[in-house]
Amino acid sequence: MKHRTDPSLAGRGTGRRVAPKAPTAAAHPATPRHAQGATTQRGLNDKIAWMAIGDLTPFRGNPRRHPEDQIARLMRNIDRVWTNPILIDETATILAGHARLEAARRLGRTEVPTLTIAGLSTAEKRAMVIADNRLPEQAVWDFDLLWGPSRT
Repeated sequence: MKHRTDPSLAGRGTGRRVAPKAPTAAAHPATPRHAQGATTQRGLNDKIAWMAIGDLTPFRGNPRRHPEDQIARLMRNIDRVWTNPILIDETATILAGHARLEAARRLGRTEVPTLTIAGLSTAEKRAMVIADNRLPEQAVWDFDLLWGPSRT
């Protein structure tokens, strides 16, 4: 995903060339108090990195299984545009995105976008794997907004 501070995007859409700017302190806030003094920064790495599929390891004991129709839908979406990177830990173990990885593999992709989450304990990683799958189950649709005024 390109960010507005990405030098390759400098000047696009403005009709003029603009020199890339370094991120401001507001773009990267100070380290939270609970992480101060830690040897590694906890939380999301700020860069998406494309990694070889073979370098990623599924989370051992991932309790979620993905039916074939879900993988097929993901393949159609990923073939159009990839919108959600695979979340991994510092050892390239997948924390979220096992189905996206399988869809990419079946599409013949050799690399996938990843985002690293650092500094989590084993228990926190397991909790994240479960929460990533469970929390969306609680979402509900607003059908009035979904169908909009075109519904008759």
